[in-house]
Amino acid sequence: MRILLLASVMAICGAAAAGAAPAMRPPPMEPSMQVHVVRSAHDGCEPHCLQWIAAQGKIDAASPGRLKKVLSQLGDRKLPILIDSTGGSVNDALAIGRLIRAKGLDVVVARTVFTPCAAEDKACRKSKTGGELKGQAQAKSSKCASSCAFILAGGTQRFVGEGAVVGVHQITMILRRYMILTRHSFGVPVETRKTLVSEQTAGQKNEHTRNTYGNIKRYLADMGIDDAIMPLILSTPGHRVHWLTPDELRATRLATHRINGEQLMTGTITSPPPGTVVPHPMVYHGICGTLEEGTAGCAKADVPSEPQPGLPAEVMRLSPAQSSQ
Repeated sequence: MRILLLASVMAICGAAAAGAAPAMRPPPMEPSMQVHVVRSAHDGCEPHCLQWIAAQGKIDAASPGRLKKVLSQLGDRKLPILIDSTGGSVNDALAIGRLIRAKGLDVVVARTVFTPCAAEDKACRKSKTGGELKGQAQAKSSKCASSCAFILAGGTQRFVGEGAVVGVHQITMILRRYMILTRHSFGVPVETRKTLVSEQTAGQKNEHTRNTYGNIKRYLADMGIDDAIMPLILSTPGHRVHWLTPDELRATRLATHRINGEQLMTGTITSPPPGTVVPHPMVYHGICGTLEEGTAGCAKADVPSEPQPGLPAEVMRLSPAQSSQ
């Protein structure tokens, strides 16, 4: 029998919950992230219901592989990703973000509420093992916290609208030591056991922690996210959450549109009425143009064979906040 001591390092961003004050303690982690292709079950969408990729749950080592499998099944088709997560593994979140950017996909902070399968619907029940599901995009209580923010950063366009929140805080680096026992029979390994020997949380000044922050900073720069995000991450202890305000989402470029998933997937994006005072700069406008002189309205576009959520050309992308210096 051979004994091997193995050290491992894991960087995680603790879980967080929506709708709380910045000082709220994160709740326990949610179940492992699941990834599915979803067809809209919103009323009135048939026969041209939109589709999206739902990614929900704790980010762990299995998450990138699950997303890769779904993207492989889709081939060249590009669907937006609706994400709802309280965080998890930093490295796996960065891997997912880079995969999303390489595929040129949009990311929307929104929950997907799945439609229950009827008892007699065998195809629906079978799809729960990895096929297409039906569901509705829900804006209320949607969240993308901790390392989930790095996945959001990977989106070509990044949608955070009313009802959705994005939270950040310091990473937590866990140093673990394992004892590996390998039993051999006639020189051939036949059984391996891995036992945790010790577990320690590294401080913010630990070398592994500093290296991970360096990786995060380079990643965010590659994604076009402003450096203003790093002080918000570094100044918030790992057991607390800083919920980004609309101004911060705009200034850091973590959001490109102030539109939520429910609006996007149901096509209910509307402009503020003339003369409306908008309380913050993250807005969209000019979606409905003038059809005829003196007549305001929204033109209906031709529905493609595979409907994809999209924005009218007039929708304003959010621009970085002007520097006060």
